[in-house]
Amino acid sequence: MKMLAFCEYMYTDDGLYRVIYEYFETRILFGMYRTGEHLPAIAETERFFHMGPTAVQSALELLGRKGYIRMDGKRMAIVVYEAEPDKIREHAAKYFALREEGIKDMIHSVPLLMGPLWLEGLRRGTNQDWDKIRNALACPSLGVISILVELYSLTLGTLKNKLILNLFWEEIRYLRFPYLTDNLLEIQETLKPEASKEEIVARLRQIFFGSYKKMVEDMSLFIRKEGGMYLIGNNRIPFQWNIYRRRPQLKYSLAGRIIWEVVKGAYPIGSYLPSLPQIAQRYDVSVATVRRTLMLLAQLGVTQSFHGKGTLVVMRTAKMNFRMPEILEGMSLYLESLQLLALTIRDITLYTIKSCSGEEQERLTEKFDLLRQENKVHLCFELYFKWIEHQCPMVMIRECYRKQYGLLTWGYPIMLYRIRNQKLQLRYMGFTEEVIKLLREKRWEDFSEAWKGLMEQEEREARKFMPDVNLRL
Repeated sequence: MKMLAFCEYMYTDDGLYRVIYEYFETRILFGMYRTGEHLPAIAETERFFHMGPTAVQSALELLGRKGYIRMDGKRMAIVVYEAEPDKIREHAAKYFALREEGIKDMIHSVPLLMGPLWLEGLRRGTNQDWDKIRNALACPSLGVISILVELYSLTLGTLKNKLILNLFWEEIRYLRFPYLTDNLLEIQETLKPEASKEEIVARLRQIFFGSYKKMVEDMSLFIRKEGGMYLIGNNRIPFQWNIYRRRPQLKYSLAGRIIWEVVKGAYPIGSYLPSLPQIAQRYDVSVATVRRTLMLLAQLGVTQSFHGKGTLVVMRTAKMNFRMPEILEGMSLYLESLQLLALTIRDITLYTIKSCSGEEQERLTEKFDLLRQENKVHLCFELYFKWIEHQCPMVMIRECYRKQYGLLTWGYPIMLYRIRNQKLQLRYMGFTEEVIKLLREKRWEDFSEAWKGLMEQEEREARKFMPDVNLRL
């Protein structure tokens, strides 16, 4: 049975062993591996998932502790879990019934969120990349889901953006469709070797929308037939984007939150932050995480700690050292976030503004105008992302843009570093005035293009000032 080849550009942190674990767990629970059968050899699993032996061993150990497998003397994993037919239906019904709404929402969100990323990946693909795509599509009996997963990972990989690939794999983990089949559907027509890029893109669109629509229909039919037999209550499990897989990286998200509190004036420059225990309680993290976060903020020039006094907010970014590993890591996430936003923000903005009522559109205009009047136009980003979070009809997009907003706060110190002696208000006053004008004239396409232009500009300028981060990416 053919396994899916997970992309080599995936993150290499400790949490990725769960991708392997969940893949095998799902296939065991749903009866695709039977009692007494062997899982693929460790070396084969490493090749297919493009992960090292540590990740594979961790996944197998967890499978063993959960009672799914045991290891024999030849280092082969033998399935010991007995997947009875009734239990298989129960596992599937419970899993998909709890996620039915989230999966349907995801299918509708993907064209707006992943579609632009995928098309940009195709645009950047080399001739070798296109040859791989042609070869995959020319196979008359390859499973559609396998094609979609492998080609998406291939095309998204050309962007060299780990954050985007992280989002893609989190989606796959939530859907779990690819874990359950290798040959769900077959391609009836094959592409000729000389097919143009336009023909390939058209075929990929056809495969994507046709196959996923069919899967969702089959899933809904299955849930209506089997789901009622099991009590699942009113609980539902929505999609959640897990950007940080290792707990020490909580300091990055906490640093972003504190930076934004400084931007909004909750922690004014020249004031002291609350004590470590108070910060830990307020943000629901450990004191150790707070301590690591304050060290990071000091490296960014945001704060300065004094023994016996506390941590002072200084925002002295002129001496920022981009070669420091922790700053490099945070700024890498910031740049990757800017790229993701620059590629997706137009379609998502247009969809959201058209979904708003007339009253909501007028209220948004008034809020931007208030920022202009109060000379707080640097808060236009916060206003925009809160608007998306509350008004976009799609849950997945709201979740993803909420996480993007958190990463974007990292841009404030680098923004101050870039503009140096320029006034922050002057930088965004022209943009805010343009946005207000476009909203009042109901020029929704131009309003969306304005946000795309701003994000593209932010990305260009940030990359120009962070060559070391670019080199790493």
